[in-house]
Amino acid sequence: MPSLLQADPVTAAAHRGVYADILSQAITGELIGMQNYASMVPLYHQVADQEDAVAHANNERGHASAFRRAARELGVDVIEDVRAPYWRRIREAFLRYVAAGDLTACLVVQELMLESFAVAMYHAVADVTAGKLGQVFRAIAEEEEGHLDHAIEELQDELHRDREQFEDKVGRLHDQVMTVLAEMLAARDTAGHCGLCHGSCIKDSLPEISLSAAELRGKAISYYLKALDRLGVRGERSLAWVANLTA
Repeated sequence: MPSLLQADPVTAAAHRGVYADILSQAITGELIGMQNYASMVPLYHQVADQEDAVAHANNERGHASAFRRAARELGVDVIEDVRAPYWRRIREAFLRYVAAGDLTACLVVQELMLESFAVAMYHAVADVTAGKLGQVFRAIAEEEEGHLDHAIEELQDELHRDREQFEDKVGRLHDQVMTVLAEMLAARDTAGHCGLCHGSCIKDSLPEISLSAAELRGKAISYYLKALDRLGVRGERSLAWVANLTA
């Protein structure tokens, strides 16, 4: 079987470093998702719901494994570190809500915010990547979209139960989590090196594969805003939240 490098000219040697860093971020993000779903298991009272959370955790682990296989076939080393600065901040925020027993907050963070970010990023990479590697990113993006669809249905019940309280909660979560995700793609690394790039920041290398940090940031924010619209969050609130990501 030909390697990804042999099969796809776009992943020629000059581009492998970019894909190594992209895959490092993707794998680490999926492992964070795996940990988050596993942490939610005790928050469910019904065994069937606990089993679903375990299945979701295993699904995220499977995504990480698929990205690892892609890296091996491409012939690049990846960095996996769930304690990397940005991802650690997101995980710590999530764990505070686990400790508080706030399942709704956990679902908003993992299935609305993180999945929106992942779907937008993976589709953007797939759009500029030929052959099997692009197919891997596309397939995982589509699976993550399924998680997001499920979350929107589930969270709509919470929104309809008490709109003010729900939107206030999402606003607080936005400030704690989406701002960190936006920082990852900011023009300047205010928090320092992400800990997952092999050398200098990947944002300097993205143009090699016809991407840019600004484009990725725009796609992520746009997808997240559409997810909030689908959920039913009032536009005057969601637009105000998103405005602080683009400032």
